[in-house]
Amino acid sequence: MSKIFFVLILSCLSLSEAFSREHSRIETLGVSKAGQYVALEEYAYQSSSNSYVVTLRIMNVWTQEYVGKLVKVSKIAHRPVQLEMARQEARRLAQGDLVKFKISGT
Repeated sequence: MSKIFFVLILSCLSLSEAFSREHSRIETLGVSKAGQYVALEEYAYQSSSNSYVVTLRIMNVWTQEYVGKLVKVSKIAHRPVQLEMARQEARRLAQGDLVKFKISGT
């Protein structure tokens, strides 16, 4: 009975560790002067591919719809500096839409 309990506890710990390897964060990069558009950046670590993934989107908060193009950048996660490199590349790729929708604060 104690062996089954030990295996059950060990299995639960392994599952919690597996789920804790996926991390994601969403930040606001900037907003248009009238407050109509907001730039959202989501960055995450994906353990399945050992990579950082950065997604940048612009939302029209008045209509609750995304506008412009979706920017998605992925970099192998050898070091934490790769995350910052992916974030910078995503911002560079989205620069046209950020200017188009007059979003500042990025």
